[in-house]
Amino acid sequence: DKYACFCKEQVDEKLYAITKSKEKIEMLDAKIEKLGAEITSLDGEIADLGKEIDGLTEKMKKAKEVRDGEHAVFLENQADVAGAISACERALEALKSSKGDLGGKVESEALAQIQAVAHSVLGTDLQLVAGKQPGKAYESKYHSNDIIATIEALEKKFTQKKNELEQEEFDTNSDFEKRQLNFANEKKFAEKEKMEKETLAEEKREEKGVAEGDRTQEINEKNADQSFLDVLTEECETKAHLWDQRSQT
Repeated sequence: DKYACFCKEQVDEKLYAITKSKEKIEMLDAKIEKLGAEITSLDGEIADLGKEIDGLTEKMKKAKEVRDGEHAVFLENQADVAGAISACERALEALKSSKGDLGGKVESEALAQIQAVAHSVLGTDLQLVAGKQPGKAYESKYHSNDIIATIEALEKKFTQKKNELEQEEFDTNSDFEKRQLNFANEKKFAEKEKMEKETLAEEKREEKGVAEGDRTQEINEKNADQSFLDVLTEECETKAHLWDQRSQT
């Protein structure tokens, strides 16, 4: 009877332990599955954020290349206009210092020079032509004053053109810097979010690893309890059978 009580107590204890192990294993299985799904989701979000960051980096790079090209064109145009203004100043100085001399030679040379500059910078040709007209005497004073007025007007146009170019460059560069700043902020936020998700994913991997370790340990303990129970059950049944045989003799 004492051994039978011992067997019952041991069997009940192991059955209870095995039941509790099964419950714990089921709980750990659910936890591991949940963590696995969360990690997979986070990994996908991290990958998407990585692509977003790469895309923003590429956008900033291409925008910078375009801006560099635009700025190079601006510098070229600015130099052309500055050269045109300088040419006008030099021509005006030459015309005013030699007005009426050399039979219009200076006027003709100045006008030819400015006409080339006007065509290059403004895309227009001067209408006034210096020099003698067929059947008429050369009117030096008239032509000099007319050419000077024309060149002064052109100088104003060149100056206006230069101001417009510089304002356009300023506006274009301001817009570029705003876009780059927006891209940079988007990239910064994406990098921050990516880092946070990477940290969270790593924490969940560690938690999942612990849960998997606990599950393995619990399975081993359950198997050990089950093995002990199988052996105990067999021994108890054997002794109970022998006891019955002795009782009958």
